[in-house]
Amino acid sequence: MILSNALTEGQVALIIEKTEEILERTGLGVTHPVLLARCRAAGVRVDEMVGRVRFPRPVLRELLAAVPATYTIAGAGGLRHVVGDDAVQACQAIVTDPWIIDYETGEPRRPRLDDVHRHTAIVQALPMVVATSLMDFPLTDVPEPISSLRAMEEWALGHDKHFYNMATDMVRYRHYLALAEILYDGRDPGGAAMTVAVGSLSPMACSDLNADFLLDACDRGFPVVPTVCPIAGMTSPYSVASTLLQSNVEVIGIAALTQAARRGHPYLYASGLSVGHMRSTHDMYYTLDKVLWKTAAVQLGKAYHMPVAAECGGSMTYRYDQQNGAEGMLFMLGALSSGAHLLAGIGSTHNAIGMSAEMMLIHTAWLASAQHLQRGIRTDDLRLGVENIERAGPGGNFLVDDLTLRFLRSDEFFSHELLDYTGGSEQNAPSLLARAHRRGDQIAASARSPHSEVVQERIRRYFADEYRKLGA
Repeated sequence: MILSNALTEGQVALIIEKTEEILERTGLGVTHPVLLARCRAAGVRVDEMVGRVRFPRPVLRELLAAVPATYTIAGAGGLRHVVGDDAVQACQAIVTDPWIIDYETGEPRRPRLDDVHRHTAIVQALPMVVATSLMDFPLTDVPEPISSLRAMEEWALGHDKHFYNMATDMVRYRHYLALAEILYDGRDPGGAAMTVAVGSLSPMACSDLNADFLLDACDRGFPVVPTVCPIAGMTSPYSVASTLLQSNVEVIGIAALTQAARRGHPYLYASGLSVGHMRSTHDMYYTLDKVLWKTAAVQLGKAYHMPVAAECGGSMTYRYDQQNGAEGMLFMLGALSSGAHLLAGIGSTHNAIGMSAEMMLIHTAWLASAQHLQRGIRTDDLRLGVENIERAGPGGNFLVDDLTLRFLRSDEFFSHELLDYTGGSEQNAPSLLARAHRRGDQIAASARSPHSEVVQERIRRYFADEYRKLGA
């Protein structure tokens, strides 16, 4: 419904055509020798002297046609989810960020260990969340050099859902590999165990480190998700359309590299476009243009018949105010109505560098709201109620009508446990924020590790060994 399309069919075709043109004439920057060799074997034109790969259009189309329309992810707890199924939309959530919006002060602060525990417990408790990721950012109450590792241990102990490997170096990448082996406790989920993030250096380059991530993911069968984040005016041209085009070039370029490395490898179309504030040089990630970009990106991903993710919620501000609510609800409704298969970023706020437990739960209320609006009005014979209207007749009422009794406790009319339905008549009724905080307290207080004692002990032993290696 609302903003389900940001582009016309002609505009989608134009961007695809120009993407092919750029990848054929200009190509991508790639210097990794193994990836270059696989590209050459796939028919890609390779220039090792300048570190460039160019994709002839027939070769590009053949590679893209090999991307599966669906693939399955798994969690250590047994949850399995088909990504790319148009009938099912699900969420992916992070558990920490550079800033946490403190409930008591309402101000940003750096993350603590209890934030990781609380947010991971919420991720585990939310049924719509099928995957989670961890930002590699140190904690203020755990000293270096083990701070980031301690956050990873807490996160691993608290959830059994599919996870994203968003490593910043090969050492951390190997920690994720070790976690997958421990969490599955000898079971073989195949490539469904985790998703690997492969970044693009905008504009249009793949570093050797990201090539290492891509090649290892392909060799092991782990799905690949690109982290493509062009900034208009800084790392992409300063217009909405050109930044969208460059983003598509980079996403499709990494898709082609993935298929050159391994045909038929699972790949998720995803992008994170933003605009540079040319006066302050700030990266503005959650401006209203994001709604247009994410909707258009979903259209493009679906035109390539790929599984697609889109960011949901989000706000430029960290404050729990009207701007946060308006932007977050517009972003949520735009992401949901776009038809994206995976909605990413539950809890994200503060220009995508902050989050809170409260926003994680408030986003779920907004998601339920958006789903209710997207559903529209059902006009089947039962709900249309012709007989009920005629039976009551002029001057009647429907207090004990069979339709009232049937639907009174159903989802016919929208309601959510976090929203205030007193109409303001109860002076001390808790606000949305207060309700979300209370619910977060309840979840965190009752949280227990979903893993067996044996797996928990293996996780703790693994990290204890790693701490010792670091002299801690």
